[in-house]
Amino acid sequence: MAEKGKTDREKMKSLSLGMVSDISQLLADKGFGDRAIDIVEAMIFAMYILADTYSLAKPEKDRAIAVIRDFYDDMQDHFINKIIMQDHFLADAGEIEAVGDKFHDLSRGRFHEYGAKFKEDIADPLSLSCPLTVSYLLDNLFIEPITKEEKLQLLGAVSDKVLYYWSGCVQAFKL
Repeated sequence: MAEKGKTDREKMKSLSLGMVSDISQLLADKGFGDRAIDIVEAMIFAMYILADTYSLAKPEKDRAIAVIRDFYDDMQDHFINKIIMQDHFLADAGEIEAVGDKFHDLSRGRFHEYGAKFKEDIADPLSLSCPLTVSYLLDNLFIEPITKEEKLQLLGAVSDKVLYYWSGCVQAFKL
């Protein structure tokens, strides 16, 4: 799943960008390719999965927290420098700082929300996937909200993909 020789931070960054791409492709495959998604939400969700799985896989919790913080900083830097400044051609320092602050605030809040939803999912012994977590993602992912029927159409496939990521990342980081 991850290349040898890369640091854990580099692996996490690569995996998170891959997840965003995979989720986008899954949505396209399910007929939602023409619907605009919030790329920040997709990135934050991928970052949450990686931070959660990394912390589960690593026995040295203080070291894991330090790596996760560095990964978070790398992703925020990537978002600002590669997406905002290069793709959207923002050059005004005030605007860039405002966008960076928004990313920071949104990601911190969403980490807590995704964590709470995931804890609810795993607390339910009858839940075979993570319906609350994925439902929350789908509620926030699309720029124009999707209907309940559309959400139900996506819930199973996205849940399967998320579980694949969770288990694959835990295994990758145990190595």
